[in-house]
Amino acid sequence: MDEGKTINIVYRRLDEIKPYENNPRRNDNAVDAVAASLKQFGWQQPIIVDKQGVIIAGHTSYKAAQKLGLDTAPVFVADLNEEQATAYRIADNKTADLSEWDTGKLLSELTGIEHIEMRDFGFEDIDFPDFTDGIDLADNEDDGAEDSQNNPTGGYAPINCNLQNA
Repeated sequence: MDEGKTINIVYRRLDEIKPYENNPRRNDNAVDAVAASLKQFGWQQPIIVDKQGVIIAGHTSYKAAQKLGLDTAPVFVADLNEEQATAYRIADNKTADLSEWDTGKLLSELTGIEHIEMRDFGFEDIDFPDFTDGIDLADNEDDGAEDSQNNPTGGYAPINCNLQNA
């Protein structure tokens, strides 16, 4: 596409970034998880704005930054006309809806994370329909896990899984 082209990401004050007033995506339920992500990992992707500073993609990150009391956020200024910006704003949200989890791979990845609390990012009630028959979710009560003050994982014992038929 644009091989060799560089993009310019700059930090802008949050008061210079404007939410799109007609944003059709309701994202308030995701703000806490995104705020937790920003706290844990920092900014890993910019907010995308138009030339007037109106958000095209990144409304949830913007709200999370406000919640955390941050002053600035990384911003990429897109070179899109108004129709393209509107279409991209909608497409960016819709394409996330079209994807799905490979539950075997997800569970495998989650069980390897021992020192980061994934519940903070929305993984509270994981339901794996049609998949749990091949999984041995062992009880961690007798695994030697210490109380939360002495446990380096913050008191969260890792899930022991046996992916027999995955």
